[in-house]
Amino acid sequence: RTSQGSRPALEEAHPPHAHPPLQIRAMADLIASAAAAAAVRKVSPFGKPAAGVHAMRSSLPALTVARVSGPNMDIHWEDFNYPSCFPLIHFDISELQYCLRKTVRLLNMSFLLTALVCLVNVVDTAILTAVAGVPGRWLLQSVLHVALLPPAQFAAFYLGYRGLATTERVLLRRFQFFQLVLCVISVFFAAVSFQCINGLLRLVLTEEGEGAGAFGALVVCVESLLWMLNACLGLLNIVMVRKASKVSSHRGTYSSPPAKIV
Repeated sequence: RTSQGSRPALEEAHPPHAHPPLQIRAMADLIASAAAAAAVRKVSPFGKPAAGVHAMRSSLPALTVARVSGPNMDIHWEDFNYPSCFPLIHFDISELQYCLRKTVRLLNMSFLLTALVCLVNVVDTAILTAVAGVPGRWLLQSVLHVALLPPAQFAAFYLGYRGLATTERVLLRRFQFFQLVLCVISVFFAAVSFQCINGLLRLVLTEEGEGAGAFGALVVCVESLLWMLNACLGLLNIVMVRKASKVSSHRGTYSSPPAKIV
C-alpha cells in the first residue's frame, strides 16, 4: 500500500500518455496486415495486378494508324492497278505522305474531268448528228479528242504524282509544262466554235434558225463551263504541286496521318 505522498512520484515516473490508446494500436495492426498482403500478392512491373491490367486494356478503344515508310519507300511501282478498267500505272494514295494526298487527289480529278467532258462532247455530237444534221466527220473528230486529250492529261497526272512521291524535280518541271499546255487547250475549247468544239463563241456566231435551238445552246453552256472548270483546276494543280514539293523537300520524312479511334 502506497502512501498519499508517494502517488505523485509514481504518476510522474509513468505518465498516462505513455501507453498508446487501443484505437491507434488497432489501426497500426490493420496497416501492417494490408502491407503484408500487398507484398505477397502477384503484381505487374508497373505496380498493377496483372489481371487488372488486361481488363483495363481490353476496355480501352484501339488506336489504328495507317502508316507507311514514306516517299519512294515500299511503293510498288511495278504493281499496275490504275485505271481499274485498263491498268497502266501504280497508284495508291495511302503510300504518299499525308501532306501530299490532297494535291494528288486534285491531279487525279483533273484527269477524270478531262475524260468526262470529252465523253460528253461525243454524246452531244452524236445527238446533234442525228437531230440537227451536222456532218458526220464532227463525230469522228470528237472521238479523236477522246483518244488524245484524256491520255495527255493522264500523263500529266502521272508526272505530278510520281514527281511528288519521289521528289524528282525533273518530273515536277515536266508536269508543270504539260499541265500549262493542257490549260491553254481547255481555254481554247471553252471559247472557240469549230466543228465539234462547242465553245461560247458558237452562241454569238450561230445565226437564228441554225443549229439545234435550245439543245444546242445547252450543249454550248455545259461544255464550255466544264472546259473552263478544267482549266482553272489545272492552274490550281500547278500551284499546289509547287507548294507541296517545297513542303515535302523541307520535311524529308514521312508525316503520318492523325490516329483514328476504332
